[in-house]
Amino acid sequence: MSLAPIVHELRLACPISVAFQTYAQRIGEWWPRQVTIDPESFGGLTVEPGPGGRIVASHGAVEHEWGRVTVWEPAVRLAHTFTLGQPLGRASLVRLELWEHGGGSALRLEHGGWAPGSERVRARFAAWPQFLSGFALLAEHPGPEK
Repeated sequence: MSLAPIVHELRLACPISVAFQTYAQRIGEWWPRQVTIDPESFGGLTVEPGPGGRIVASHGAVEHEWGRVTVWEPAVRLAHTFTLGQPLGRASLVRLELWEHGGGSALRLEHGGWAPGSERVRARFAAWPQFLSGFALLAEHPGPEK
C-alpha cells in the first residue's frame, strides 16, 4: 500500500523571493529542534544551494546529512530528498512550489515518497503545518539574518 503525500498550502505576506530564501537559507532558524536526532545538541540546519546540494543538520562537531537538493529554481520551486526518520538507504521527497498571491505569495509543500511500513514516521510529519508556522513568522517578519 502506498502512503499518500502530506500536502500543506499557506499564504504569506511577503514576496516569493523572501519565502524561498527563508525556507532554503534560513531553515536553521525556523526548523523545530525537537524534530532532530538530538534536540539538546542541535546546532543548526543548512541547505547547500543548487542541485546536489546537501541538507545538513549539525550536532556539535557531528553532521548528519538529511538529504540532497533535486530541484533548485529560486523563487519558484525547490525539491529535496529527506532521510530523517526513513529506513537506511531510503529517502522521502519534499517539494516546495511558490507563486504570487495577492500582495504576497503562496506556498505548497508536498512531502511524499514514503517507504512502505513508515506509517509512524509519516504520522510524525503530519505536523508540517506546525513546522511551517515558524517559517511563516520568519518570512513575514524577517529581521536580521543570524
